[in-house]
Amino acid sequence: MRRLTKISLVMCFVVAVVFVLTFLPTALEASKEKEFDPYATVVKREAMGFRLERMRAAIKANGYTFTVDYNPAMQYTLDQLCNFKPELGPMDSPGEDLDSAAGKPQPPSGTYFMSNYTSVKDQGSCGSCWAFSTAGMYEAVLLRHGINTNLSEQWLVSCNTQGWGCNGGNFANSYYLNPGPVLESCFKYKAADVPCKTGCPYVYIASASHNASGVSAIKAAIQNFGAVSCAITADSYFQAYSRGVFNHNASGSTNHAVVLVGWDDTLGAAGAWRLKNSWGSGWGESGMMWIEYGCSNVGSGGNYLTY
Repeated sequence: MRRLTKISLVMCFVVAVVFVLTFLPTALEASKEKEFDPYATVVKREAMGFRLERMRAAIKANGYTFTVDYNPAMQYTLDQLCNFKPELGPMDSPGEDLDSAAGKPQPPSGTYFMSNYTSVKDQGSCGSCWAFSTAGMYEAVLLRHGINTNLSEQWLVSCNTQGWGCNGGNFANSYYLNPGPVLESCFKYKAADVPCKTGCPYVYIASASHNASGVSAIKAAIQNFGAVSCAITADSYFQAYSRGVFNHNASGSTNHAVVLVGWDDTLGAAGAWRLKNSWGSGWGESGMMWIEYGCSNVGSGGNYLTY
């Protein structure tokens, strides 16, 4: 009997070891996946799945020409991401188009144009889209002058005198006119309202700021100077965009700032903008989007700087 008891204990031990070796790694992996799954930080992935299915059904029913899918920006709420606030107004008016050769663009030509632009960046959970829109636009402008640089969005977030920050802001062109931009290498992005860092040199000071209102004016500004900073009304469809020509027209006031870097008149109902976002390369088409002219108020407040 004692021998059988020993055999039983040995068998139980063996079974326990086999169980641990078989199922523990799977459990640990599942736990690790849950721990590092960015989509679980705001809402559960399952809930996002239901939202995406509802959007896909609406996209199919309405004949929209884009798709939606999981992306890293969905770990944040729209209130976190979209804090362009038109009611704040820029520090000064972006200005009017000038009649000088430096400020007044030539009429656009061609049905397709794509400007050069710098790498897509990621604003994270800070609502600093307004800063990324201004910096991204001016980086593209500087590329036209053979200057490939990385400007500091954190300097705009932390050192402006309007109290703007992660909780909201507006076009910041005036800060590039005086005192001038600061390099990312001097004041790195923190995605937070950190104290202003002083002592960074001001570089590539802009010469003038201009408005670009309407499709033709925006095209001309992109073709002649590099890019246009503008606002848009972003909603859950915009947030979940993965590819195609975006044509879900969101209502309401503008809440997000982006950069327009090109166009294609053969896309969409009457043409589409190439939009550069600031939600990382995991959003949309490697951080970019095609969006129909006028959709979701895209192009609102269009403006650009000259160097």
